[in-house]
Order: sequence, then structure tokens, then C-alpha cells
Amino acid sequence: MAQLQLVHAGRTDVGIVRSNNQDAYLIDEATQLYVVCDGVGGRNGGEEASRIACEFIGTRMREYEQELRLFSERKGSLTRRMIGSIVENAVSDASGAIRTYSQEHPELSGMATTVCLLLVAGQRAFVAHVGDSRVYLVRHKTMHLLTEDHSLMNDLRRRGRDPDGSQLGAAYQGALTRALGVLNTARVDLLDLELLAGDRIVLCSDGVHGVVGDNAMQAIAPHADPATAAHMFIDSALQNGAPDNATVVVVDVQEDADGDRSSRVRRRLEALQAVSMFRYLPYPDLIRVASIAKEVKVAAGTAIFHENDVGESLFVILDGRAGVLKRGSQIAELGLGAHFGEMSLIERAPRSAGIVANSQLEALVIERDAFFSLLREEVTAVKLLWGMVRMLNARLRKTSDELTLMKTGQA
Repeated sequence: MAQLQLVHAGRTDVGIVRSNNQDAYLIDEATQLYVVCDGVGGRNGGEEASRIACEFIGTRMREYEQELRLFSERKGSLTRRMIGSIVENAVSDASGAIRTYSQEHPELSGMATTVCLLLVAGQRAFVAHVGDSRVYLVRHKTMHLLTEDHSLMNDLRRRGRDPDGSQLGAAYQGALTRALGVLNTARVDLLDLELLAGDRIVLCSDGVHGVVGDNAMQAIAPHADPATAAHMFIDSALQNGAPDNATVVVVDVQEDADGDRSSRVRRRLEALQAVSMFRYLPYPDLIRVASIAKEVKVAAGTAIFHENDVGESLFVILDGRAGVLKRGSQIAELGLGAHFGEMSLIERAPRSAGIVANSQLEALVIERDAFFSLLREEVTAVKLLWGMVRMLNARLRKTSDELTLMKTGQA
């Protein structure tokens, strides 16, 4: 697993209205860490809070510089889960550092900041955020939002209320539900994904995304080199009045030696999207599912599981064919894109049939425990649960149709 080659650029601007810049950003080439912070809403010490967060997180991650390098070389003891915990703890502990500083300086009481960050280790990106600063992935010229704003406005939209243009929206514009510095620790949203050659990651404060707007962001995002793109984002914010500080960091992933990796990643995502419960997931949530899936190879003639085995895994066929066995006899054959075992993600129950590899087989496997870990993430849980409802509804309709045919003597 080689270290990807990255090209990056950052830019920040005080904007047209504000007198000081409460945004801060960090680019650390040694650890391949990129951070954007936005001191909260003009509060006392917002400038200090964003500076402390950047410095604290940067210092903490530099403690793991050697271990991260070894991970990139497939050496050392770090795992993806361990790196995720390191990132999460660094961000959460930064909240305590800000709170301690504000207690030591009473004139800065209430200081807080948002944070969003990208850490690249090997071929993986670790994305974390608290607040309404955002991280976007630009892949195949399409921009995908990887983060979910921790703001009152976004919470209202998710609950089906439209605050835009209303008195409620005007009253709570910019109000956050999470920020660093409010408590000694912070709840951190974390995502890790596999990076591909040609990917671009954009980190920005709400002085960019909230002013430039989705359509203009999408128009700018895929174009030019990182330095030019960063200037285009900030210039667009300034042209739209720049009522807030504006900060952006753009990171490009250059070509790597493994030209087949991109097609393999695309194949995994397409296979998962064929599963009914994942079919309507937005791209960032599909990436979250892919991050917990393991790719396995099964030799021809090998039983994947037996009838009445207690199941805990979902399988999706990437290549090869599998037979469905009932009382030892094959009743069906499954090929590319077929999936089986999805009900085992919901409950531990005996398998209704056995599965055997009729040929050399490659499959994605999602374990029940890993799936439930996704359900603990508020951002993805509701979407996955709706996917389950659609899947169960489809099964119920199919069973009802079969019973109707049986009753009418047509089956």
C-alpha cells in the first residue's frame, strides 16, 4: 500500500464585513493532515479557538507520524480502526484544550470553533468534523458532501421543517448543535474511505459553502489545479458579499501505480448499490457501507454456509457463481451482483438455505456487528432503516402475491 501523491493549496480571507479573521487552517505535509476551523459566530475568542484547535490537532497527529508512515507501507501495528480512534480523540481532546484556555482567560469566555479535517494514510482518507464546516469529495467531476452540518437549521430540515426565509430561520441562522470548546469533549463524526487517483477533497468554512451556494460550488469544484480552485472559491465568496470569513483547502490525489484499483473500488460500490436496502443511499453513505465490507475469495465447491446455520453476515457476489441448497439439493444458482443473507443483519436466526460456491467466487461480506456500528451513526442510521423498510416491504409484497396465486390455483 503505497503513499498517494497529493497536491494541495489553501486560502483564507477576512471577507467584506468582518474586521478580523476567526478562521484558521492547517496543512501538514509530514502527516498529510489538512484542517479547517471556523471560530464560532463572532463570539469572544473565536480567533483564538480556531488557532488552538488547529495547533492542538496538528501536534497530536505528529506524535503518530512514524506509525502512520508504517501503516502506509503495510507495516507496524496500526489498523484503520485505531487510526480512526486517534483522529477522533485528537478532535475531541481539542475541545478540552479550548475550554481550559477560556477558563484561564475569563475575557474569552464562550470561545468555540467548528472543525473539519482530512488525514490521508496510505490509500485511505479519514474525515472528521464538528460543526458546520464541510468536507466534499469530487469524484468523476461530481461533488459529494461527506459531512452533515451540526446546526439547528439542518436539524430542522431533517425533521421536515423548512426554516429558510422564515422568522425561525432568521432567528437561528448560524446556530450550532455541536462545536469545540463548549464541553471538555466533543461528539465527532468520522468517516474513512478509499481514495482514488483523480479524487479531489475540498474542506471549507461556512463563509465559503454558505455564500457560494451548491450550484456554484459544483461548477468550481472539478476544475483547475488546487491553487487556482482555492482562489476561485474565495473569489466567488467575495463576489457574493462575503459576510463572513472564508477559508478553503483543496487536496488533489494524483495518479498511483495501481491502475486497476479504481475499477475495483467502483465494482464494490456498484455491487452494494444493487442490494435493495442500500439502493437509494446517497453516495457518501454508500461509501460508509463500503468501508465496513470485506472482500473474500472462496474456492469452488466450498460451502459458504449451511442450511440452519445461525447467520450474521450479508454476502454480495462480485465474481463467480453460487448454488442455493435446500435439503442438500440445488434449487437456484446466483451470479454477479446477487446477494444473500441480508436478513441476518437484522436478527440472528437459522439460515433458510445453504450456499455453496459453484466456481471460484469473490464476494463482499458485511458482518452484523459492523452493520450495527453504522446504525449507531445518526447521519446514516435513518437512511439505512428506510432501506430495511423498503426491503421488508418488497419481501412482503412478493409473499402476498405468491399466496394469492396459490389461492387462485395459478401456482
